[in-house]
Amino acid sequence: MEFMAYLAPVAFVFALAASSQVGTLKKEVEKLKAEVEELKNK
Repeated sequence: MEFMAYLAPVAFVFALAASSQVGTLKKEVEKLKAEVEELKNK
């Protein structure tokens, strides 16, 4: 069971990276939504 203690920091790093990717993806989606609205209004 002690191998779980070695995996925890690695899992934490992956969780931080995934969280960062989700934030970036949300920003990109908001930008695309704005572009779609702009194109609809033309």
